Amino acid sequence: MIKTILMMGKTGSGKGVQSEMLSKKTGFKIFSSGDKFRSLRVREDWLGKRVREEYDQGLLMPHWFASYIFEDVLLSTPPESGLIFEGTGRKKPEAELFDEVATWLRRDYVVFDIKVSDEEVIKRLQLRGRSDGLDANVEKIKFRLDEYRKHTDPAIGYFKSVGRAIEINGEQTPEAVHEDINKVLRL
Repeated sequence: MIKTILMMGKTGSGKGVQSEMLSKKTGFKIFSSGDKFRSLRVREDWLGKRVREEYDQGLLMPHWFASYIFEDVLLSTPPESGLIFEGTGRKKPEAELFDEVATWLRRDYVVFDIKVSDEEVIKRLQLRGRSDGLDANVEKIKFRLDEYRKHTDPAIGYFKSVGRAIEINGEQTPEAVHEDINKVLRL
């Protein structure tokens, strides 16, 4: 069984929900790069200030920073332990490095690309209303979607080119999305 899973998709696509559902079913540990950066954002030190500057504009963190964080998780977790990465590999250099590190560690992995339309993203995010304020402003949502197309689409393209990415229809109920993921994983 594949024990390393990447959940990818636009903001609001359901990566977090699917990660939680899969973790409950498998016992795999979840690592969310978004949660990690949000926790850094609220720190009252120089790093928190710098992360806030980028995060509050809706920008993705630099690929070297995201890579540093996910590499630490990969390198410190034994291969027999299951991992679910939520939102890791958002830029092509991160995707390439993830593939290189996972291959070197002999960690087989799969990428679930949860597909949702921009209209669905806007609807979901306005309903979600997260406390950092990024979900309520339509212009910020559109900016984040543009960032996704600019950076994450090429990263997913890389994962597809190495045979790791599988598209999942994210516009179904969470339970139906979960069932599609389970079928791929043969759970």
